Amino acid sequence: MGHNISFSTKVSEQDLYRYNIHHAYTSSQGIFSIVISLLLVVVWGMRFNTLSSLYQILYPLVAILFCLYIPMTLRLRSKNQMTQEVFKYPLQYELTEDGVLVSSPAAEEPAELPWSYVYKVSRWKEYLLIYSSRVNAYIIPVADIETQYDSIIDFIKNHIEDYKFSIK
Repeated sequence: MGHNISFSTKVSEQDLYRYNIHHAYTSSQGIFSIVISLLLVVVWGMRFNTLSSLYQILYPLVAILFCLYIPMTLRLRSKNQMTQEVFKYPLQYELTEDGVLVSSPAAEEPAELPWSYVYKVSRWKEYLLIYSSRVNAYIIPVADIETQYDSIIDFIKNHIEDYKFSIK
């Protein structure tokens, strides 16, 4: 079909954090926390005069807590993930006829994701995301692959089913 395509990328803590936030707020967990916060604020506003002074303070505090909990825990998770050996080096990708090979000086063997196991491929802001499951994805900053972007997209498109490809 063609030649393999190779490229390398370096994921930063900010890249990881942005992906985690994106994933959290497009899932039910993130939506739930926003809905709870909004409900608390609405109830607080409607019942403010009938609430004791303790609850007049507690309602907005709990709403703020719900709003801040996910971003703060994801910031800590991203910081923690960046301490892993694999994030200390650029990742080397190779797109082959069989799948995606990802190697790092931190790993003895390259990780292989066969095309049939790719959950989905999408683009979000300045990231190309190759999902290995509903939750996990290889985060590829588009800035790192700008000169090869079109050929990478064409290659992937020719190796996965259309329903798994969600790039316009």
